[in-house]
Order: sequence, then C-alpha cells, then structure tokens
Amino acid sequence: MMAKKRYMSSNGLAFSEQKDMDSLRIMAAKGWILKRFAFLGYQLELGAPEDVIFSIDYRDLTDEDRAEYFEIFEKAGWSHVCSEAGTHMFKAAPGTKPIYSDKESSVDKVSRQGKYIVPLLLFCLIISAVTYTISHVTEGVTQSIFHFLFIASIVITLPAIFTAAAVMYHYLKAKIRRYN
Repeated sequence: MMAKKRYMSSNGLAFSEQKDMDSLRIMAAKGWILKRFAFLGYQLELGAPEDVIFSIDYRDLTDEDRAEYFEIFEKAGWSHVCSEAGTHMFKAAPGTKPIYSDKESSVDKVSRQGKYIVPLLLFCLIISAVTYTISHVTEGVTQSIFHFLFIASIVITLPAIFTAAAVMYHYLKAKIRRYN
C-alpha cells in the first residue's frame, strides 16, 4: 500500500527559498500536496495533482491580525496553506502576481526573515564563548563537561552563522536592487 504522507526536506529558506518553492510545485503536480511545515522541511499528503506556485511570507501576527492578513492574500489570489512561528506559506495559480513584486517589499520581507537569526546568533556566540572560557580555566570533570558543552554549542553556532550570512546576503542584494 502506498504511503499517504511524505516528508520533504528543506534546502534552507535562508539559502534557497525559491528552490524549495519550485520543489513544492513539482511535488504538487505529482499529487503530493503541502499540508504543514515539519522539522527542517515539509509534510506532504497524497491528493489530487495541482498546478500551483508557492510563496512564503514572514510576519508575526496577533490573533486580531490573522483574518485580515489572510484575506489580503486571498484577494490577491493566494491561498493560505500553513503557518509556523511567523512563517506563512501560500499557493496560487501560475501567473498570479507575486507576493513580493516591488523592490521595497522584498527588502522588508528579508529583514523580517532575519529578525530572529541575529539574536539567536548572538546568544549562540555568547554561549560558545562562555563554555570555551570555562573549559580552559577549570580542571577535571568540570573542564570535560564544559569542553563537551563548547563542542555542542559550536554544532548550533555554525549553522546559525551560515544562516545569518545568507540572510544578510539576501538583504544586501535586495537593498542594492532597490537603489538600482
């Protein structure tokens, strides 16, 4: 019997958002319909094939703002698919005007995308520095514990650095396009 659900990994929205959107479109054409975000990817369910395009928006919403926000997209031809932690996925028929069609809104989108990565990166860097320092000023079991914690913090810090760099790259690219 064929599985009704499938996981599709993300390439990392900060690195290749459009590649993810294109992959989701290909999967939808095969009948694998996006249902929700999953850990480092997406959960798809088998259904009727769809010819749709996808777009993503980053925005923290209050309960009062949600209905109006989704209505604005609906009027522009975009249907809400799913949301997770301020990240909202939409789909529409091919040819629908892009959500971000002007340079100003593209800059705004990328700045919202990076809203959480900078504080996360700073937190990771501080934890790495503290655990490194403690592992070098102590001895014995305490040193071993903090050495392990330092290595664990690096495992988290390195992806945060790369993600922040990707977001910064896209932000600067959008800013340069805005002024050209």
